Amino acid sequence: FTIYPESDGIDFDLEKAKTLLVEPKEQYEIQLIITKPTKTTQQIGTEAFPDLLATFSTNYKASNTNRTTNLKLSAGKINGTVLLPGEEFSYNKIVGERIIAAGYKEAATFSGGKVVDGLGGGICQISSTLYDAVVMANLEITERRNHQFVTSYVGAGKDATVVWGSQDFKFKNTRKYPIRITATVQGGVATVQVWGLREEVEYDITIETKKTATISYTTQYIQDASLPAGQQKVVQEGNNGRKVESYKVTKLNGQVISRTLLSKDTYNAMKKIVRVGTGE
Repeated sequence: FTIYPESDGIDFDLEKAKTLLVEPKEQYEIQLIITKPTKTTQQIGTEAFPDLLATFSTNYKASNTNRTTNLKLSAGKINGTVLLPGEEFSYNKIVGERIIAAGYKEAATFSGGKVVDGLGGGICQISSTLYDAVVMANLEITERRNHQFVTSYVGAGKDATVVWGSQDFKFKNTRKYPIRITATVQGGVATVQVWGLREEVEYDITIETKKTATISYTTQYIQDASLPAGQQKVVQEGNNGRKVESYKVTKLNGQVISRTLLSKDTYNAMKKIVRVGTGE
């Protein structure tokens, strides 16, 4: 089968146009009619994507209901997305703005060097899970950035952060045939799969990471009159940062045929924050 992307059509009422042209004018205004396609690529049946090309999963705490809600919303947006050969995927375009009206909740996110609650916190877990699946499906990454800090759900060098309006995750379907993305969030596991049609030669692809440097964390002390003098309270644990290199390792019949640099990423150290009592 050959699949063509849908597009809107433009039409006009021929008889009305003829009526307008009867009267001699220098300029005529004819109302256009926009026609919508009756079928779109998103309605292609699953039979067009018989082969599982790649799958990747990450874990989350189902007890954190706000964050789980955000994961399910973002996964639901990308679930079922079809990309034709040469078509580019934009995470921000597909998922949309993370706002209250869309159902997103406040959950932990990185901001200003700290872990704070933010609207839509957690959706980067879905973009990161998608990133690994996309690389393993041998698709071309066109835009990707790492997080400010190392995440808990995927290793350094294997994540993809997104911020509405400034940071996106994009990739292109560089395969011969259309692909379909499925995404599920249930039972503490988020899974993204890439489906399509196997080509004559298929490669086994993994992501290999190598730490090249460690960035030691520092400790920040904040005076707090609400605590008795001499008492301390740790409000944020410190974590070392690191520099890593990530490689796309391509194998055929168990033999490595290429090892390509994907990225060089720097993850900041997360400072330890301690409140020191100055009260009575």
